[in-house]
Amino acid sequence: MHARSAESRRRGFAVAWGAALLAATLLLAAATAAAEAPTRAEYVSQLEQVCRPDAAATQKAMKGARADVGAERFAAAAAKFAAATSIFGGTVDEISALPQPAGDEAKLGKWFGYLRAQESYLKRITAQLRAGRGIKAQRLTARFIHNGNLANNVVLAFGFNYCSFKFSRYG
Repeated sequence: MHARSAESRRRGFAVAWGAALLAATLLLAAATAAAEAPTRAEYVSQLEQVCRPDAAATQKAMKGARADVGAERFAAAAAKFAAATSIFGGTVDEISALPQPAGDEAKLGKWFGYLRAQESYLKRITAQLRAGRGIKAQRLTARFIHNGNLANNVVLAFGFNYCSFKFSRYG
């Protein structure tokens, strides 16, 4: 009878030791992941470095696009929107691949969802302009602006400048 209780104690000790080892491993993994994740300020700085040149390129590509639509030069406007779509899509691909701050994943996921919708609107505007449908393109532009404002609201606390939506960059 006494031998059994010693064996039970050894099993209990082994289980406790295994649980402690597992807890230590999980803590180490969490600490490693937290050490790799940037702070919010570092994240904003990284994204702004990517967005700044792309924002300038978008502004350059879109120069005069609104005037082209107003003057019904749809082919010229479509070419400008196509260029902006390419720049915007590349930017979103690049910034979405960067490591995100711990605790901000859900908020940033929602923001990237809005950015993907923005890219979709740009593609649809381009298609409507190529088809000579200026009114439809203008309606989609209104949705594009609204969606951009929604995207900005999600990440307002981040304080983005070049990575925030500004319609003035689009013509």
